[in-house]
Amino acid sequence: MTIALVGNPNVGKSAFFSRFTGVGVEVSNYPGTTVDIIKGTLKHEGESINVVDLPGIYSLSTSTEDERAAMRYLIHECPTVIINIIDATRLTRNLNLTLQLLEIDIPMVVALNQVDAAEQMGIRIDVEALEKELGVPVIPTIAIRGKGIDTTLHKAIEVVRPPPVDLHFGKYKRCHRRGVRYDDHVEMAIENMQDKMPDISRGICIRALEGDRDFIEGFCENPSQVLEAATIPPLIEENHGQPIKDTITKDRYGEAGTIEQTIQEKHMVPKKFIDRLDGILTSNRLGLPIFAILMLFMFYIVFRVGGYLEMLIVDIFETYLIIPAELALSGLHPLALSAIIFGLLGVEAGLAIVIPFIGTFYIFLALMEDSGYLPRVAFLLDRFMHKLGLHGRAIIPLLLGYGCNVPAIMAARTLNTHRERVITIAMIALTPCSARTVIIMGLVGAFVGFWAAISIYFIELVIILLTGWMLGKGLSGEQTGFIMEMPPLRTPDIRVMVKKTWMRMKGFVYVAFPILIVGSSFLGVVDTLGLLDSFEEISKPIFVDFLGLPAFAATAFIFGILRKEMALEILAVLAGTAVFIDVMTPLQIYVFALVATIYVPCAATIAVIGKELGWRDMVLISGFTIVLSILVGGIANYLGLALLQ
Repeated sequence: MTIALVGNPNVGKSAFFSRFTGVGVEVSNYPGTTVDIIKGTLKHEGESINVVDLPGIYSLSTSTEDERAAMRYLIHECPTVIINIIDATRLTRNLNLTLQLLEIDIPMVVALNQVDAAEQMGIRIDVEALEKELGVPVIPTIAIRGKGIDTTLHKAIEVVRPPPVDLHFGKYKRCHRRGVRYDDHVEMAIENMQDKMPDISRGICIRALEGDRDFIEGFCENPSQVLEAATIPPLIEENHGQPIKDTITKDRYGEAGTIEQTIQEKHMVPKKFIDRLDGILTSNRLGLPIFAILMLFMFYIVFRVGGYLEMLIVDIFETYLIIPAELALSGLHPLALSAIIFGLLGVEAGLAIVIPFIGTFYIFLALMEDSGYLPRVAFLLDRFMHKLGLHGRAIIPLLLGYGCNVPAIMAARTLNTHRERVITIAMIALTPCSARTVIIMGLVGAFVGFWAAISIYFIELVIILLTGWMLGKGLSGEQTGFIMEMPPLRTPDIRVMVKKTWMRMKGFVYVAFPILIVGSSFLGVVDTLGLLDSFEEISKPIFVDFLGLPAFAATAFIFGILRKEMALEILAVLAGTAVFIDVMTPLQIYVFALVATIYVPCAATIAVIGKELGWRDMVLISGFTIVLSILVGGIANYLGLALLQ
């Protein structure tokens, strides 16, 4: 038995999934898409039941990657039952999806979530009336507190496997599932289809009239005959002045609004503190300054906590693993020894990033997501993002990029078009992640000055915005509108936050760790063979003559491809000291940090770009960052020399 969780974004599906499955989950791409499908299992009376959390969607129109993945799953996997989770505070938009789900022949239960928030807003919902309107069971829930979760599960099982009448909770009586009463012209077209093909359902007729080929091919044995039967009288579109698909969508929203008015009562309630806080967070005057302060506070905590934990992990690795391994394996061939030791250094590098910096950052991110603050940030920055050919939702993966570029690029999957994903991913590749922050603060901040370090962030920001603006102007494709639910501000569930953080970190480990280990071993072998010395000689015209850096800096940049802050660590080894001001001028330190933070992202990021956009775009983005970093570094070097003269 498989239960599919379906609903709009921010309705509480994650809380349902967490309560159902605990932490034993699997995250994978649905075949043919780049969208994550999250799967888990639960035990019910000794039986294992599969639970699938589909991406949050607003409709089954397949206009976005998330909608296409959800629709393909429902068509090809055909879950045993759907639990449609809807937000009690925003019924019309949520019921639009519910009415579409009712038109496909999969058993369904509706979980009316966040009823407590609705009551606080003065909204009272007649659950029995809503159940009668829809013709399927409706269970009021407060998922974040676990209320109604078990009842929803029992009802979902009961819908598929009706229990004996003598059970205490009774037998579910099937009601007539609600069907939308469409415009008379549309209803006439549906009747004409059913006259031609009496065996097809009303839902199939509606999707055929909408021209949804994917749906028809998935659900029908003879899709070509069904689509051929879906003849649209020309007068329909002429009389309405719009395609029949838009007429059907309009009628469906109208039906959802009618149901809301029928089963819902609204009462005026006095404004509470959280309502006033919401108004402040989304105001044009105070919203952006508050966001800037929160970001500065977050990065300060991430850097402080992450820096402390990183040094602790590195010390443990060096003391109890790396040094003992070098002593124990000292008799091995130098190539084998280098491969093993550098492989262990790769593991150390991964753990020193994932746990300290990324883990801390993702806890903050989960806090902002589950409290409802992130959508408000997207709303605040929407008009600015439009100048780059994007919309406000793109700010979320861009913020992720300050923690780590890898999961940030994965988060860009939620954007609607390939064009938006290319622009956003190119900007993310230039975003100074936590590893680049180590170089900026640990090198420039420590040996040149705080404001010199801040100036690198400013230069990076200008480059990111110019890159987004140029790509927005140059890339062809449609710019989509901005539609995002604004969930109410609420207290996050700690269990859900921890689970979400772990799932994101686990995804990073699976993608990045194999690359780190293999890449480290390879570079160790290359170093032992003396090939890096040859590279320094070949690269001298660029790194020494143009950028004004010491010759050994070229080798440090190579290691920076494996892991960004490794460029700084290798620089200390090659320089023979961690007090860089003794062997490099302030200008050389500044130029090194500037180039290191702009040029080609780390190996894990390169791999993920290739996976998400294809290897052609990956090569273009990586090549662009290399050329840009050398150009910007050279300009900084010559300007610095001019100012010093």
